[in-house]
Amino acid sequence: MKLALQLDPLSPFIHSLASATHTVLGRFTEAEREAQQALEIHPDYLLALWPRGLALSGLEHHEEAIAMLERGVTFSRAPIYVGLLGMAYARAGRLDDANRLLNELADRASRGEFVPAFASLFIYVGLGDVPRVRGSLANALEESVPPLTLKLFCGQFLQPLRSDPEINRMLLELYGG
Repeated sequence: MKLALQLDPLSPFIHSLASATHTVLGRFTEAEREAQQALEIHPDYLLALWPRGLALSGLEHHEEAIAMLERGVTFSRAPIYVGLLGMAYARAGRLDDANRLLNELADRASRGEFVPAFASLFIYVGLGDVPRVRGSLANALEESVPPLTLKLFCGQFLQPLRSDPEINRMLLELYGG
């Protein structure tokens, strides 16, 4: 990644990719820095808004994280971004807002829109709702969610829940071992 940044230091995509990589590894300070650099180049770059929001949430800078993810949702209300915002709300203790987004996702699904299991999973992870995390992970297994999706968007936030044997088993199955 370092070479890519050296070759194209003005690419918001490369900085966002670096940010996402740091997020997967739990290096939230570095993830936030790379995403911020991408946003300095392209202020409304959706692919930098979500990793910066996740990094800020991981650093416990909840209000900044929420502001970043709310900004992202203004560009796309795709279920994945709604789920990420809901997770940030939940981690910040804004339970009514998190539940409002859960209801939005359920309503959209009831109207025939495909809402992947991981969208609500993110919110349940933020809420620390172990039974619903289990249910969402079971649905993710059923949907064959790519492992990188979970690792990238909520992997570090799932770590504390791995003490639950069923969650750990499903994550091992999703991650391939």
